Amino acid sequence: MYFKPEELVAETPTRSPKPVSKTAENVTVVTASDIQLMNAHTLAEVLNMVTGVQVFGLGDPGIRANALIQGSDQQQVTVIIDGVVLNDLADNSVDVGLIPVQNIEKIEIIKGPASSAWGSALGGVVNILTKAGTPNNQGGMLSASYGTRSTEDFRAEARGKQNGFGYYLSVGRLQTDGLLPNFHVNGDNVYTKLTYALTDKTNVLFAFGYEKDRRGVGNQTIFLPNDLSEDDAQSMQHATIALNSSLNQNLDLNVSIRTLRQVFEDDFSGVVVDSQHATDKSYGSSAKLTWKNESQVIVLGTDADAKTFDSPTISGKERELRKWAVYANDTISLSRLSITPGVRYDRTNSNNAITSPSLGLAYKVENSTIVRLYAAKGFTNPPVGFTFTDNLFFTPNPDLKAEKVYSYQAGVETASLKYLWTKISVFWNEIRDAFAVETSPVDPARQMLINQTRQRRRGVDFEVKTAPVYNTSVSAGAEYVDAIDLDTDTRLKLQPTRIYDLGLHYDDQSFKALLNGRYIDWNVDTSWGLNASYGSFVFDLHMIKKIVQHNDASLEAFADVHNLFNGSQYFDARYKNPNRWVEAGIRYNF
Repeated sequence: MYFKPEELVAETPTRSPKPVSKTAENVTVVTASDIQLMNAHTLAEVLNMVTGVQVFGLGDPGIRANALIQGSDQQQVTVIIDGVVLNDLADNSVDVGLIPVQNIEKIEIIKGPASSAWGSALGGVVNILTKAGTPNNQGGMLSASYGTRSTEDFRAEARGKQNGFGYYLSVGRLQTDGLLPNFHVNGDNVYTKLTYALTDKTNVLFAFGYEKDRRGVGNQTIFLPNDLSEDDAQSMQHATIALNSSLNQNLDLNVSIRTLRQVFEDDFSGVVVDSQHATDKSYGSSAKLTWKNESQVIVLGTDADAKTFDSPTISGKERELRKWAVYANDTISLSRLSITPGVRYDRTNSNNAITSPSLGLAYKVENSTIVRLYAAKGFTNPPVGFTFTDNLFFTPNPDLKAEKVYSYQAGVETASLKYLWTKISVFWNEIRDAFAVETSPVDPARQMLINQTRQRRRGVDFEVKTAPVYNTSVSAGAEYVDAIDLDTDTRLKLQPTRIYDLGLHYDDQSFKALLNGRYIDWNVDTSWGLNASYGSFVFDLHMIKKIVQHNDASLEAFADVHNLFNGSQYFDARYKNPNRWVEAGIRYNF
């Protein structure tokens, strides 16, 4: 009644697929069909509709943006695609506005620490699982759309599998003249995934993605003089080669190698800051054994990575991060109870070793109700940019340590009420050695990042949706985050406190529509001089109409009205959200 089959399985919590009903973590799954109904351009737009996730920097489609989870900082959220961690070394963040969505099969989001499986992931994980060619899903897609201010999105994909060889390919281009002054985007992307069955029990996989955007990002930045404007260009290429083998009926082996290269260019129009060019490169490998039977799934694995960041703003210009880790987790099924212990040991060349344990319980009260309890220790490595930045504003601090968190969560998910699904989760996160800014002891005109703050983030998120009645269903979500600096007993600013989501869905097979709205209280510190406005919901309307259906081929039109009621929702008047704008297009599936 409430879920698609692909939403009932998640592999991110323990790095092995298992039913969501046996998962103790607070997990949300977004599918390809969900993404298509949103008519989303990038990952940022998708995450902005997930209860418990906040997107910082939305504006034009494709513009720079970062994801926060349960009020976390951006460097505390790990984003993964095909096993490649996309977080850069500069500030350990990911530009989710750069990542296209056409190649996404589903997204699994862990809200809360996931360090016992993934290492540096204090705030949570966004894991992107990509499409692949299958024998029963051969064909392709062509799509084009046009909107306000020459906003254009062109896409094509092909997929299939024959004689053990599977392929998936997608290409796309996103561009806009800018819905706000001095904002514009020109982006291209290509993705391919190839699989080949060596035997009936062993296959190899190759995946490669490339994204490149050139963007104007407004007249000013918060920390620079008002007469500056900024353009940036960013490219990202990531590749994975993996071997998957079933050694026997109970034991599977996965071995993979991966690479990531990101290039950042910032061009400021003023004379205060010169143009900047930085490169982020990483190489890594993983090995994993999964043993399973009817009542237990044990995962043993290891990860190793070598990362390099090269930038003129870094002391010494180039810095390396080398790390390796071993982890183990278990899912024990005892009738209605599932127990999930886990532990991971991480060591880097820049910090002491860190051990991250976790323990979760998921209990089926009845077939339609699940109770979850979860406790974990997590961490975030200090980014190289935080440790070694040496520029006009910051001096380096090579003694910066990892942030650590002790997290406790509890939740209930139920469909026991007729026609209604409800999920409520509470969390309590205590952060030690949190990053803070103070005046540099070597230069009073500059600042330095230190480990000083003790923080507590506690809150609740709530989701509800109805079964369809006359092809119509309703959904809603809410989150409250109480973020406190325990050293000063003051509320942390620019940490969202209240977020509300509303959705109205209609689907009669030939016509689909989604009206979704979000309100977010950015909790801005007025002493920073930011002129914020977030007193209203921002609603978007998405529609898809099937025009022709013939066998496996179909032609459909789609249209979107963004910010339907011209709501204002921004933390700085220099970066206002766009007013109402529209786009429409056509899609051919074959």
